[in-house]
Amino acid sequence: MEVSAVKLRNSYQIYFIDTNDFFLKQNTDCVVEIEHGIDIGKVVKIKSCKHKPEGPVTGKVIRKATPEDLAKVPDLVSVEERAFTVCREKAKAKKLDMKLVAVKCLFDRTKIIFYFVAENRIDFRELVRELAAVFRTRIEMRQIGVRDEARLVGGYGPCGKPMCCLYQREEFEPVSIKMAKEQSLNLNSMKISGMCGRLLCCLGFEYNTYREMNENLPDSESEVIAAGKLYPVISLNSLRGSVTIKEGDRYVEIKAECMEVRNGKYHIKDDMIEEIFRKEDDDQSR
Repeated sequence: MEVSAVKLRNSYQIYFIDTNDFFLKQNTDCVVEIEHGIDIGKVVKIKSCKHKPEGPVTGKVIRKATPEDLAKVPDLVSVEERAFTVCREKAKAKKLDMKLVAVKCLFDRTKIIFYFVAENRIDFRELVRELAAVFRTRIEMRQIGVRDEARLVGGYGPCGKPMCCLYQREEFEPVSIKMAKEQSLNLNSMKISGMCGRLLCCLGFEYNTYREMNENLPDSESEVIAAGKLYPVISLNSLRGSVTIKEGDRYVEIKAECMEVRNGKYHIKDDMIEEIFRKEDDDQSR
């Protein structure tokens, strides 16, 4: 079984679709059938699955896109732009407390989907009837969350790459503040929040890696023992595999391989104590 990763028209989200025995190459335009209906998209990646595929397969390829299919796209865009304007004006006239985010017209025009954000439930039955009368097709109003809004709008993260949510599958994985703590990040900083205002998706992607790197390091704000003396741990550097402790008025970096655990406490190895503190003395004197 071959599965294609397809980015649908007017969407940043990636769908995993059965190629349905069509020979497809990367960047091939194709007409697909997914749970929402028939749409057109571009193949991003193709993977052969001898067994069960890694992720859910949400549809199948109907055919490679023909010149006639591609010629219909500008008309679909025109319908979506008009639908967005009409819906926003009617919602404002009805004083509906909703923010329209995006409009999607299916390739076969059997349905127009309106994506919106709202803090409370909205009674949009009258709005749907009026929109159906204008566009003569099925209307679906879909309330989404702020993370879904960011995925629909798209953009770039502080790392300079496209936002992680664009590559999420249908459901978002939960992200907790514990994941930020594992990376020793400033919890009061806006840097750990994405465009949606929620915690960055990448914190979840990196959590297991940082947890493994921190397994051999003491916790921040704990203590390290050297020659019977206690030294507070000021910070962790997971990538360097080290911690910084405070000794008097100076800070000393201790590598993980220079420590060992005795009776549940981290100790600097006896044969490393003199070398570590002498090195710091030499650095201070320069």
